[in-house]
Amino acid sequence: MSEISLVDILAELKKEYVANEEKIRRFLDLSEAEFNGLLCLNKGEKITCQEFSELMNLSVSRGSRVIDKLFEKGYLDRVDCSEDRRCKHVKLTKNGATIRRKIDSHRQDCEQKLAADCSEQKLAMLKRELRRLIVKY
Repeated sequence: MSEISLVDILAELKKEYVANEEKIRRFLDLSEAEFNGLLCLNKGEKITCQEFSELMNLSVSRGSRVIDKLFEKGYLDRVDCSEDRRCKHVKLTKNGATIRRKIDSHRQDCEQKLAADCSEQKLAMLKRELRRLIVKY
């Protein structure tokens, strides 16, 4: 029997991670886009709507819809831009920062599970190799 391919291993890892991520999204009542949008902002950070869309790799109009949803849920504030009155900045609200901390905590738990049986050296090597694969791809 042939050994499992690297691509199959990566696909299985992705499948497991996505399933795990979906659990936290359902628990927090977030769509995938809302979840990813919250990951684009750090507490205290303020970015333009265009920067937000770019970070999410979305069109400005699609990014605007994600911003609208997060605003409706009370997770984002829109702030006028002093340099350009046509422009708005977005930032996490207190509730948004709380949800972001929950997401970060969940992701940290996933990281700990993945790294539980790895030495520091082995984990560092694995991260280097995975980054190398990303650059090659």
